[in-house]
This record gives sequence, C-alpha cells and structure tokens, in this order.
Amino acid sequence: MQRGRTVAGWTAVGAAGVYVALKGSWVAGGTFGVKDLGNLTRGEWAGDNLVTGGLAVAGIGVALAAIRPWGMRVPVWLVAVPMWVGAGLLAPFVVLMPAAAALKAAGWWEPPPPPDGDPTLRPWTFVIVYGSFVVLGVALAVALLLYARDRFRPVVGGSVGQAPRGLTHAAQVPLAWVAAVIAAGLAVLRLSWVLGGTAGLRSGAGRDAWLRLQDTVTAAQFLCAAIGLLVMVHRWGPRRRFAVPLVATWLGAGGMVAGGFLSMPTILAGQRWTAHGQTFAGYATATFLTCVAGALISVVALFLMVERAGTVKRDQLSA
Repeated sequence: MQRGRTVAGWTAVGAAGVYVALKGSWVAGGTFGVKDLGNLTRGEWAGDNLVTGGLAVAGIGVALAAIRPWGMRVPVWLVAVPMWVGAGLLAPFVVLMPAAAALKAAGWWEPPPPPDGDPTLRPWTFVIVYGSFVVLGVALAVALLLYARDRFRPVVGGSVGQAPRGLTHAAQVPLAWVAAVIAAGLAVLRLSWVLGGTAGLRSGAGRDAWLRLQDTVTAAQFLCAAIGLLVMVHRWGPRRRFAVPLVATWLGAGGMVAGGFLSMPTILAGQRWTAHGQTFAGYATATFLTCVAGALISVVALFLMVERAGTVKRDQLSA
C-alpha cells in the first residue's frame, strides 16, 4: 500500500504541476492558449490566475505530505484542512468532465459560448485544465485516503459504533440535524431543476443535459454530507465500517465549504453575477445556506473525530 500511496501522490503532483505551469505562464504575461482577455485588464487576469494557481500549489503541498516521511509529522490541521476542502472541491470534476466529453461526443450537448466580456480560451486549453483536474482529483483522493489510513488507522478504522458517544454528543445531535435539513433542502431544490422545476431560476432559463448533470452531482454531494454525518453522530448501523460515512461526509461537506465560500466574496462585493440562469436572490441565499450547512457539518465532524481519537487513545493506554 505504501507503493500505491507513492504512485498516487506523485501522479497528483504531476497533474497539479501542469496546471500551475499554465497559470504561471499567464501570470507572467504569456498568451499560451488565450485568444482574448475580454473586458479584463492584464492585472485582473494575472490576479485571478495567481489565486487559482496558488490553490494548485497548495494541492502539490498536500500531495507531497501524503507521500513524504515529513508528512507523518506535520500538525494534523495543516494536512486535514486542505484534505477536507480540496478533495470535496475536486470530486465533482471526476464525474462531470468525462461526462461532458461523452455528452458532446454523442451530440447531446454543446458548450455555450463565454458570456460577453469574459476571456476566450482556445478549445484545447480546456482539455489541459480540466484533464489535470480529473487526474488530480482521483490521484489526490487515493493518496489522501491511504495517508489517512496509515497515519490515523485507529481513528478512521473500526466500526461506526466502536466509540461511545462523547461529552459533546448532546450538542452534536441538533447541530447535525439542522445542517442535514439545510443540505437536504438544497439537494431537493437541485433535483427539482433536474425534473423541470423553476424555483430560484430566471424566467425562461432552461436546463440542458450538462446543467442537469451538474445539479444531480451537487445534490448527491449535499446528501452524502448530510447522511454521512447523521450515521456517524447517531451510530446508525453500528457494525458498519466507520470509513464509509466518514468519506461520504468528507467529500460532501468539503465540496460545500469550498464551493460556498469561494462564491461568497463575489456576492458580498455586490456583483449581480449568477450561475446558470439562477436569480440573484436565489443564488445568494443558496450559497449562504451552503456555507452554513457545510461549516456546521465540518465542525460537528471535527468534534466527533476528536472524541473518537480520545477514546481510542484511552483504550490503547488501558490495554
């Protein structure tokens, strides 16, 4: 398994490196793959790519921590936070990008042109960018899962009911249910769009095959986070492997936190841009609720894991 973790980690480093190299060339003033910057100034373009390139550099750091000896000694939070957020952010790309290629090849979907004023890139640039996302998402998830198993085996292993309820269980239950209800409500809204509903959408805004697939994947993430957390908090199916609801919560809540909080600055800045035909009020409200639910799920999961680790430690000392 050590070999598998090493291969997955270096694959993730390579995929992120391709993305960083492309972004670095754009920050430096290069035009490789760029047809037109639209209404963006050179400084705005460089700033945007500096931020996204920086996130990929962080991904390289996490991948290296998963495969190098020093990664077993760094503070847990320094690895756990980007693990939680990064994997959740990348997970949808693993499904969506191959599906987009299949839909286009079958003639069921054609990528829309960029909005007026947005930068225009050459088609093959998207293959490089999103191809690296898919490889990075798969490789990083594998490397981090094996890393977590090797470093935190007593905590992430075992069964759901192995650890007794801790001191904060009374607080975990209501918080988990509030977060789960919000997440489930957001999932139902997305699924209603898949089935033709219009709540929260602008008049006449349609949902093509691609957007319906996005809605389905997003709803699945929300439901994974909600159900995974409730299983862990209530110890449903006490003999079930603990890693199953943990991974579901990880990929779901990580994506909610990453997607929600990355979108909030634009909303708070007063820009009335919305995603894919949504009304601004609906988009802003849903994004805020995604942040709240994702943050609550993450906090409850953190307390649950800390208490589980304490139980395992006490059991080892008394053995």
